[in-house]
Amino acid sequence: MAILTPIGNCGRSLGAIGRGTAFGFVIALGNCFAAGLSDAPIDEYQVKAAFIYNFVKFVEWPTGTFDRSNEPIVICVLGQDPFGRSLEDIVNGRAIDGRPLIVRDISNPKQAAGCHVLFISLSRDNHSPHASFDMTTPGVLTIGEAGAPGAVGVVIAFRLEGGKVRFEIDLEAAERARVRISSRLLSLGHIVDSNRKQ
Repeated sequence: MAILTPIGNCGRSLGAIGRGTAFGFVIALGNCFAAGLSDAPIDEYQVKAAFIYNFVKFVEWPTGTFDRSNEPIVICVLGQDPFGRSLEDIVNGRAIDGRPLIVRDISNPKQAAGCHVLFISLSRDNHSPHASFDMTTPGVLTIGEAGAPGAVGVVIAFRLEGGKVRFEIDLEAAERARVRISSRLLSLGHIVDSNRKQ
């Protein structure tokens, strides 16, 4: 089973990476962004969109989150959408464990009902719209940008390191949200202490 959605030449070379490869897709994908190994330039949010798709494969939601075996996994983007069509294009026509993936843009935390993944974006003035979203809402994998106001309390936070996309995982936040992250994914993320982030 392919792990990565192809992105130019880089994506084609990564497309054969499977679950049994110690998840080298994370390192390889971040490196592709830094090196620009593609037919067309890869921007930061194309890479992050591919990461989000792959994160979903290695997360388990609490029992009772889904009513049906084929109920879609809903990926929501809260605030200004930085992905353009990248996230929708990556998940289009794909399913994980029989569940199709759909993307919704929402402008208000009150619209987050039914979201299984919530990417919290920043507006142009670096204001986060997440303030009234309860980060402890069970069954929601929250994702943000490390160091940004909207990233406080999220389960996974993206960061740039030497021009490469990396990510931090807050295990306490994951526990509060009752989402279980694969140990294989944990081995590639930077584990953070949520108490230090506050």
